[in-house]
Amino acid sequence: MNTYRFGTVVGLAIALIAYPGENLQAAKKRAPAPQAQGNTPANPKDPGGHSALGVEFAKKKEYDKAVEEFTKAIEAAPQESKNYFNRATAYRGLNKFSEAFTDYSKSIELAPQSVAGYIGRGEVLLQQKQQDNALADFDKALQINPNDPNARRFRGFVYISKSEWQKAIDDYSVVVQKVPTDGDAWERRAFANRNLKKFKEAIADYTKAIAIDPKDADGYRRRAQAYIMAGDSVKAGEDFRAILKIKPDDVDAQSRLKALETRANASPSPAAPPAPTTAPATSSAKAPSLAPPAASPH
Repeated sequence: MNTYRFGTVVGLAIALIAYPGENLQAAKKRAPAPQAQGNTPANPKDPGGHSALGVEFAKKKEYDKAVEEFTKAIEAAPQESKNYFNRATAYRGLNKFSEAFTDYSKSIELAPQSVAGYIGRGEVLLQQKQQDNALADFDKALQINPNDPNARRFRGFVYISKSEWQKAIDDYSVVVQKVPTDGDAWERRAFANRNLKKFKEAIADYTKAIAIDPKDADGYRRRAQAYIMAGDSVKAGEDFRAILKIKPDDVDAQSRLKALETRANASPSPAAPPAPTTAPATSSAKAPSLAPPAASPH
């Protein structure tokens, strides 16, 4: 059965970097110390500027320091949901998922209509391989905002991991409509279409992904496989040649192209090489999709 690996899709994402969406709420730059007259801070929701400073540390991936500052921000403004949300995201950077889950839950308690809170907690649950619980959080996010592309992106990923192909297609269709430059979303929808044997649609989606990142050899590899499954060995051969222009030493492309050419020379009706039984390997994250990311999930 085709499955997606969780580890590559739910890496830490912050608003100023974004994989596959805005997962750390940005604060204003740290306010200057209040003047003596009036003694009023520039940002009353961030006493002492700890939230803003935490964001700066998180941007530099200094998550320990970010946690310290967000903790101070929570002590100064314990009813401010953003501080719990941001500390949760910093905890994710430290792979402290239990602490992150607790803080996301507190953030949701204080701001129950926060789509970002449910998405963040859902990502933590995905990292802990709790698919059904994560799905419930993404569903809740989409009850609040039915067209949120980040919630759709992650829910689509869950549906793919559960082999619910049409549901995945429906979610990724919203993503590519909202964010047409999201190559990962086009690729994931293509993968779902391929598993429904909708090869024409899969090839069209892979073509969209390739247009967004024409230097990604794996994009051509995936489309070549779809061509093979559709019975078009000629087009598949063209894609394997495209891979070899990018990566001349790609052993997989060399062997598959040689197999296609051998069968073509041996018979007027060449048989296609066998399809892989797992999702194709993925290149490194593009800083997505929140990922996507973002990282592609398979």
